Amino acid sequence: MQRSSRPFIARLIMAVAAVGLFIVGYQWGNQFQTAQQPPLRIDGVLLRPPVELPELDLHGPQGPFSRADLDAQWSLIAFGSPGSAAGHRGVSRLIEIANRVADQPDLRKRLQLLQISADDAPTLARDFEQLTPSLRVLSTPEQRLAELKTAVGAGQNEPAEAADGPPPLFLVDPRARLVALFAGGQPAAKVADDLKMLSERPEALVAVPESADTAATNHPDQ
Repeated sequence: MQRSSRPFIARLIMAVAAVGLFIVGYQWGNQFQTAQQPPLRIDGVLLRPPVELPELDLHGPQGPFSRADLDAQWSLIAFGSPGSAAGHRGVSRLIEIANRVADQPDLRKRLQLLQISADDAPTLARDFEQLTPSLRVLSTPEQRLAELKTAVGAGQNEPAEAADGPPPLFLVDPRARLVALFAGGQPAAKVADDLKMLSERPEALVAVPESADTAATNHPDQ
């Protein structure tokens, strides 16, 4: 019995070693391929390093919404009251962008649309949320809204409610970090293209030091 078991043990050791070599080779190849990829470039503003968001205290027709609800999701945020023209434009823009990533089922499934303001209007919010399951219309006290806007870089004195154009958008990655900004003038199709690119290359969002040239490219003057 001992003689017959030795070849089996030897084969088992060789099999385990082969699997180990395969895993090491795969990991090395994946790292090499990642290193060879060109720097990520988007039409929006890519934030390096990403910005950690504070705790959230948001509420809507579907209940409370906290920072934990950002985990494992891509979140596209617009600010604006659901009762204002700017809020209507924000919702329209969010939905248009979501429709433009419909050809990427995994991204579309993980993309949530957030419209945030200090106005608690549950009836209007519920009506908007019926437009698409991925939309949440949320409210928070003025002070918490100001803190959130400061955290994402949305100025407190922006003429958002009076502007005729679409509002800027803020992208949060599945690790609850602000990773990109999209100006109001950026076409929805371009925002959708940026979303697809970012979701395909999450490794490019790792917080790493950047050169002055890269910083100038990713943070152009507004």
